[in-house]
Amino acid sequence: MTAQTLNTQLLELYQKYTASIYAQTWEDNVSAPLLMHVFDEYCEMENKILFVGQETFGWHSMSAKPNVSELLLMYKGFQLGKPSELREGRKQRILSSPFWNFCRSCFYDLNRNVGGVTNKTNGFLWTNISKFDCNSTTPSYDLQERNKEGFELLKAEITILKPDVVVFLTGSKYDNRIDAVFNPIRKIILPEGYLYQLSTADGSLPPRTFQTKHPRTLLGSRRNKMPNRYREVLGKVGEWAFC
Repeated sequence: MTAQTLNTQLLELYQKYTASIYAQTWEDNVSAPLLMHVFDEYCEMENKILFVGQETFGWHSMSAKPNVSELLLMYKGFQLGKPSELREGRKQRILSSPFWNFCRSCFYDLNRNVGGVTNKTNGFLWTNISKFDCNSTTPSYDLQERNKEGFELLKAEITILKPDVVVFLTGSKYDNRIDAVFNPIRKIILPEGYLYQLSTADGSLPPRTFQTKHPRTLLGSRRNKMPNRYREVLGKVGEWAFC
């Protein structure tokens, strides 16, 4: 398995998908779909990980109908939260949100034995259960229904990419979409929705698949008296991923 081979397979999949959704008319406030580019480092990892978030926070525009090549260049240029398109002479800007910190920490915990790997290595993959957003937030039910193919796309992506570990950082917001696509059984690792292990009868998810709340939620809130479970969940994912 090489990154070039995987990217070729994804390209074919994405061309069919975009041809279908671009046949519809979309408002300017609906983002373009998030499509993945596989970095070479992914294929070299001991534990290949795919992180699945909720939705993008702005990502081009669906109404502009950017082609697949443009969208793949966007993903590649984003560098998994380390945007490379900066003004000359400026240092690379690394996004340090709870989401990206969680992904990098989890990735490093599971691949620290691979030579040369750091938490900044482009050795994992990221996508979202909703392939687009609306006004930089959750699309309405009607918009989601119009793009059912986007939710089903994740299943095909996993078939191609064959990750060893999948981590849904979605909370419960998209459970109906996850259930419709994968029909998983959820085994409780931490109660109150803090961490599940997911399994599927058809093998569409790898045995080491987990679901937890969005990392921003895991940090808790003093105002709402929500505990900080970030480190606990991160540690449990690492522990169970090696079981």
